[in-house]
Amino acid sequence: MNKLKSMECNVGLVEQKARVTAGMALVGIGAYYNSKALALIGLIPIVTGIVRWCPINSAIGYNGCDDRKLSNKRKKNS
Repeated sequence: MNKLKSMECNVGLVEQKARVTAGMALVGIGAYYNSKALALIGLIPIVTGIVRWCPINSAIGYNGCDDRKLSNKRKKNS
């Protein structure tokens, strides 16, 4: 159960789109230049973007999915 708790969302929506886009670009460049290593490296941001969890973000304590930020912005705009 603790393992599931530690894998909560820590990649925000904008970051998710950037990760998937960058990953797809790396995979495309790797395919163009026939570089399997570059294509495999491109899979990392794609996977972390899809699952919206990144172990590096977790290790440094960054959370792009922080609901408190969103709720504060909504309160200010109201």
